[in-house]
Amino acid sequence: AHLRYEVRGSGEPLLLLHGMGGCGGDWEHAGRDLLAKEYQLIIPDARGHGRSTNPGGGFRHSQLAMDALALLDHLGVPRCKAIGMSMGGNTLLHLATEAPDRVSAMVLVSATMSFPEQARAIMRQVVIEAPPPAEWERMRKIHVHGDEQILAIWQAQRDLGDSHDDMAFAMDDLSHIQARTLIVYGD
Repeated sequence: AHLRYEVRGSGEPLLLLHGMGGCGGDWEHAGRDLLAKEYQLIIPDARGHGRSTNPGGGFRHSQLAMDALALLDHLGVPRCKAIGMSMGGNTLLHLATEAPDRVSAMVLVSATMSFPEQARAIMRQVVIEAPPPAEWERMRKIHVHGDEQILAIWQAQRDLGDSHDDMAFAMDDLSHIQARTLIVYGD
């Protein structure tokens, strides 16, 4: 995959991971410019999102975590703070359990250690066949690799309804996390 990313600001590195169906540009509306005054922001478009490619198709949070590690290695960042929203938070859970020494602190927004059946039922209902025109228009503004890219994102959202191994953390897995962690969750 070719990952598109942006680095802005200076200071301690802060990795910002967006949610599924979004892109790094989403952080513009979540305080990106304020954060850039204090941190060196690392803002990737996740595999298959925005301007990043996804030649293998499909999305696994564990793969996205490996992509984030590869990006940090590419930039020469041995350790960082991180914020992840939804898919980005799930990605951070993988990153912080697989490479606990790489994340010093993290904020998980709407992340989960596993998807409950209620969420899976909603995921299985993601409309791929005939999404509303307004949704097509919104997605086409974000994702530059055409309608196939958008359809792959929607398919990945629906596939999460039947995926039981990617987001299936046991308490023992989470005990490997060394980062100071803030969990933000709403109803």
